[in-house]
Amino acid sequence: MRQLVPWSAGVTTLLVTPFFSYDPVNVPRFLAVFVFGLIGFFLLLGSKKELLRFEYRNAVVPSVAFVLWAFVALIVSKINLIEGIFGVTGRQTGFLAYFALLSLMLCATLSSSAALQSKLALMLLFTGLVSGLYGVLQASGWDPFDWINAYSPVFGFFGNPNFQASFMGMAAVVAITFSLKGSEKLLVRIGLLVCVLLAFFNVYKSNSQQGYLVFLAGVVVVGYLYVRGNSKLKKLNLVYLFASFLGFLAVLLDILQKSPWSSILYKESVTFRGDFWRAGWKMTLDNPIFGVGLDGYRDHYRASRDLVTALRPGSDAMTDSAHNAFLDISSSGGFPLLIIYAFLVGLTISSAIKVIHRSTGFDVGFAAVLGAWVAYLAQSLISINQLGLAVWGWVLMGSIIGYEINTREKIDVKVVKSSYSTIAIGMGLIIGLGVGIPLMVADATFRSTVKAGDVLKIEASVRQWPQSVTRMTLVAQILREGNLPERSIVIAREAVEFNPMNFEAWKELSLQPNATESERVQALETMKKLDPFNPNLN
Repeated sequence: MRQLVPWSAGVTTLLVTPFFSYDPVNVPRFLAVFVFGLIGFFLLLGSKKELLRFEYRNAVVPSVAFVLWAFVALIVSKINLIEGIFGVTGRQTGFLAYFALLSLMLCATLSSSAALQSKLALMLLFTGLVSGLYGVLQASGWDPFDWINAYSPVFGFFGNPNFQASFMGMAAVVAITFSLKGSEKLLVRIGLLVCVLLAFFNVYKSNSQQGYLVFLAGVVVVGYLYVRGNSKLKKLNLVYLFASFLGFLAVLLDILQKSPWSSILYKESVTFRGDFWRAGWKMTLDNPIFGVGLDGYRDHYRASRDLVTALRPGSDAMTDSAHNAFLDISSSGGFPLLIIYAFLVGLTISSAIKVIHRSTGFDVGFAAVLGAWVAYLAQSLISINQLGLAVWGWVLMGSIIGYEINTREKIDVKVVKSSYSTIAIGMGLIIGLGVGIPLMVADATFRSTVKAGDVLKIEASVRQWPQSVTRMTLVAQILREGNLPERSIVIAREAVEFNPMNFEAWKELSLQPNATESERVQALETMKKLDPFNPNLN
């Protein structure tokens, strides 16, 4: 179990399939996190006596409650069941993904120790180094993969420069933390400095300020732990905290353009994030108990956005996330799911405070993990909950909670027997691959058939389980623009039947030359319900 946790995060972060996948980032990461999560689930079953101990109740009860309520939201909400289970195309953060993340979090909780803290930190540093070096290749124009990407060329293995910048910021926090270890040799310190410079090079080239903000959030926490644990600097604790508070206030005012000086950090994307946040909050208020289902934000965004957002230039673009993990969760499962997640975050903070109060020196492994988690938390407040980053947030959270519990004198955690571990790994692999591979096959088949241009195979690909309304709508558009209206309208009709809450599917049906008058009327009326403030529909 101790090996599973860091490897699950590392593999999920680096696994991409650009040679054969339509979505080469999120689909393989879903497969990785689900397989690892299922292995973790079976390992947890083998450790149920340990997991049910009184000390772990604060982590186990809300984790189980999260999974159960997410399942209830899946059933009760109007989300398409297939997309709710697997997640929507481009995200894949549906029920199965969160089930896997919770399993890995509990694995980290149960197996957490000083050794695990170090392994997690080193794995994050290693994956950051690999992703950073790949970013250098992208910046130099030597990327061996033929990506189709409208963003900055420097996006690492994340498909998006914001995610790459944030992850590099997290890796830089770990590198800085290890450099503060007094026993490290000069050569090691130089290597760590190179890692930090590599991270900042990637952040700069990605043209994303998220990386700087994420790094600052994490390194401030590490700095406090270092000052507190250093006998010579300990007296500066209050000064450090006050200076950190002033710095945080200055950054916040600058981002919101409320500072007395000209804003440095503000970008137009801040305004759009405000639009996404308001829509996510309205979804929560309109669906306070069950939400709209995991990954349901995409289909409810247009109905939940306000008039100001609808009239903003460029607002017709589709978005599938509130760009805030808390709002993503609250809109997905209502206030109950939000409260559970907030409790887990609060438990992590409380556990960290307890560890800090018990410590007398600078614990490098713990500081690296806590700093990286705070950096992730900062990212999750302003950006999409992408699986390559989310897996770190959940396992780091579990490791902090577990570290506080497992370092108490009376706690003695037993290791799962190797014979059962083999069975658990085998079951996790078989079931995990059995459930996850069809998604990857459907995604790859879609790309290959579209590339080959075989109409019959293109049509067949969108009917391959698990289906996606995004792929259906795109195929309907391809066939319509290819002057095949008889075939196009069949797929368009199937798309709206598959997911009647999807605006893009109804829009495509309305554009079909062979659509009946009643279908056009129904499409327009439905689009107005799904996007009431859209000025183009009046």
